Amino acid sequence: MTVQKTVAVVIPAYDVAPWIGGVLEKVLRHVPKHRVWVVDDGSTDDTSKTAARFGVNTIRHPMNRGKGEALKTGFAAALEGKMDAVITLDGDGQHDPDCIPDFIWTVNQTRSDLVLGTRSFRLRDMPPDRIFSNRMSSFLASAWAGTRIKDSQCGYRLIRTEVLRNVPLLTGHYETETELLVKAARKGYKVSFCPVPVLQVSGSSHIRRLPDTARFCRLLIGLLKDKK
Repeated sequence: MTVQKTVAVVIPAYDVAPWIGGVLEKVLRHVPKHRVWVVDDGSTDDTSKTAARFGVNTIRHPMNRGKGEALKTGFAAALEGKMDAVITLDGDGQHDPDCIPDFIWTVNQTRSDLVLGTRSFRLRDMPPDRIFSNRMSSFLASAWAGTRIKDSQCGYRLIRTEVLRNVPLLTGHYETETELLVKAARKGYKVSFCPVPVLQVSGSSHIRRLPDTARFCRLLIGLLKDKK
């Protein structure tokens, strides 16, 4: 089944008012506004108001709950809208929406169930600590998933909604993306890859190294127990 006409876009967003407009301008070149969901995860700025000006579906959490919870809210909306696939990308401009056709082409050519964006790990594009972190997390995710994962931390992906219906998600922060990926691969869903550029953004990252690393470790331990 092709997904060209039934793909939705879900954008988890937190305090990205300066960038979300530019992101949506490019997204709407490829996907109509009624199939775009921006999930404002308790922003303290005008993220929701800015997104609403573009006529897209805007859902607001009254308080910050975590990226994973924002994704799950968007997934639920896409499932209710009977979409065949969902593309996720961030609202801060680090993911180029003009790659959306590449994801659709890849899923249709490979007949895969998940298409993961893969970035180039070069020092000119990414600081050394992030390269190390991405390499390590991708290695661990590959081991737990039983298949090679090139870039487990990239949030730019295409996911068939069949996967979302059949993979229960228990986490609620940045580790949710890894949870979905590992559980889907274990269920036999096919994973493929789509190269994406690394775009520089001026906003600061919302990742909190210590608590988010701790959550990632707890996820891996839980997945290891499930595998036994």
